[in-house]
Amino acid sequence: MKDILFPDQSYEKANVDIFYWSSEGWDYSVVPLIKPYKMQQLQGSRNWMMETYIATPKIETFHNKNIVLNSFDPIEKFNVSGKFIYGYQGEKLDFDEKDKIPRIWFLINIETEEVTGFESESDFKTELKKLNLPEELLSPDVVYGQYKNDPVLPWFPDDVKKQLEEVKAKK
Repeated sequence: MKDILFPDQSYEKANVDIFYWSSEGWDYSVVPLIKPYKMQQLQGSRNWMMETYIATPKIETFHNKNIVLNSFDPIEKFNVSGKFIYGYQGEKLDFDEKDKIPRIWFLINIETEEVTGFESESDFKTELKKLNLPEELLSPDVVYGQYKNDPVLPWFPDDVKKQLEEVKAKK
């Protein structure tokens, strides 16, 4: 029965970690970043979001508002390089939907679990230069479209990329 409902199980049969090839859930789409980090887009929404998976997130003041750095949405642009995930979230309304929260740039070090936020693009770019990270930022929608067609993303671990390529070659 499973073969009838889900005919293409090639990645599962090859024992590729589901984190790297499952692009959708029941009511959401996914772009995997660095395990366990991923961006999700709920069905019917145009916004991409990402949890930080930090047990004790820090609270910082941005644009005179206290912001808990435990998730980012809507993510407008991002990139992944080495042990870093970075980008920016667009403007949005606060929890009470009374005040507008301006754009916040973010940098996540997945090894240290440190999340850093920036009020200004120039401070963000200065930090990227200091860490020797590419300034190019990617659109979640474009990356998701590419990922659905070819589930091998440049930041995946080499062993996972190899597994995915081998399965793809057999199709």
